[in-house]
Amino acid sequence: MPHIYYELYYHVVWSTKRREDIIDDDINKLLKEKVLFKIKELGGKLLEFNSHMDHCHLLATIPPHKINISDFIGQIKGYSAYEINKIKGNQCLKWQQGYGILSLSKKGLLFVKKYIQNQKKHHEKNDVIKILEFVPEASE
Repeated sequence: MPHIYYELYYHVVWSTKRREDIIDDDINKLLKEKVLFKIKELGGKLLEFNSHMDHCHLLATIPPHKINISDFIGQIKGYSAYEINKIKGNQCLKWQQGYGILSLSKKGLLFVKKYIQNQKKHHEKNDVIKILEFVPEASE
């Protein structure tokens, strides 16, 4: 197996279908579990995860030699919705198509990690950072 070194950090944001406010504390906890499981399975590393009512934030490394970014995110979104709906016994969670993604330097990790951890506070105080909240509009 070839030896590959990479330091690639990504902040990914995606939202619920029609930006519906359906992610409560219980679903957030389940999402974190399911996202962590899938990231490990795909060979990535979860650095931080949190959600707030209608969207999710993910900070992770993605192994470029194993999977492309789009497939990585698609699998996380698909698996997490499937598992949450299986647990909840209905089709309560559906994701909007698309996502926003930013690459980060190692220097920016702590700032973005803290921002993700404090999602509820940022939204309550309306002091969100637009570029860190960007999710493209859905085209259904």
